[in-house]
Amino acid sequence: NIFIENGNLVLQALYQPGYTGTDYQGNGYTTDYTSGRLNTAGKAEWSYGRFEIRAKLPEGVGSWPAIWMLGSSISSIGWPACGEIDIMEHVGFDEGNIHASIHTTAYNHILGTQKTAHINVPTATDSFHVYTLEWTANYMYFMVDDQPLHFVYNDSENDVDKWPFDQSAYLILNLAVGGDWGGAQGVDNSSFPMSMLVDYVRIYESTEYSNSANVTFQVNMEEQLTQVTGVYISGGTIGSGFPGGIAMEDPEIDKIWSVTLSFPKDSVHTYKFRNGYFPETWSGGWEEVPNECGVDEYNNRQFIVPEADTVLSPVCFSRCIDCD
Repeated sequence: NIFIENGNLVLQALYQPGYTGTDYQGNGYTTDYTSGRLNTAGKAEWSYGRFEIRAKLPEGVGSWPAIWMLGSSISSIGWPACGEIDIMEHVGFDEGNIHASIHTTAYNHILGTQKTAHINVPTATDSFHVYTLEWTANYMYFMVDDQPLHFVYNDSENDVDKWPFDQSAYLILNLAVGGDWGGAQGVDNSSFPMSMLVDYVRIYESTEYSNSANVTFQVNMEEQLTQVTGVYISGGTIGSGFPGGIAMEDPEIDKIWSVTLSFPKDSVHTYKFRNGYFPETWSGGWEEVPNECGVDEYNNRQFIVPEADTVLSPVCFSRCIDCD
């Protein structure tokens, strides 16, 4: 099920009714399907860096190829506490829809709280594409062919239940058949053999690769009665699909609140300022951004990360410019 052909690594799934075998623990089993999985556990593990995998995905209902990572501590603390990073997932009944996610104790599919996103890649099963993860202490940035797929900012405030990704993780390439997601609409036995082709895996460790710039955000709250819980930057891509946000500070006690965050250079992000901390609800505290400086259906603010560290000029809460 795993071999090299024409310069590509091939993970091949086969329909083999009544197949019997022995698993890695020495237990016997019987199955109708066989496939392949590779991992680097105990051989190569990483904390931070850029991960690029060029692959062509299989066709066929029931297929579930994935490029993902698990925290090296899984053997001692288990899943999801160890952390899971899904660089690419695809299920055959939803062809072309590429998913990227993270799973932690606080954010996982069992609770329905995983931080996830998806993008349509119509030729995912017809041609090769590059699936990329940029992983730093501050964020994870997922891409397909260098186009944004998903962005998750580390707003955990050192809560390992939210962000266990300061430890090493190992890489996994696999082609599953069936399962709770891949087999949700059955398995098309006429689609076999199914093959996932991998052209290359390239990993740039954090000491070799740096693509981040620091951006300082400032908001003037002089026209607002600031909540006792403070001011936050949230929503859009910075919120990663969850309320709450990242705390800002007013160090000079002059009603100018600020925070410095790290982002991938040249990436585009959206956000709003929020008066007060509301971690469990999308209601309350949001600024109303004017149409002339708002984007998307939520009228978020938008910025493009420059090549160098930068400090954005203060803006008035709910205005496009600073307060009068």
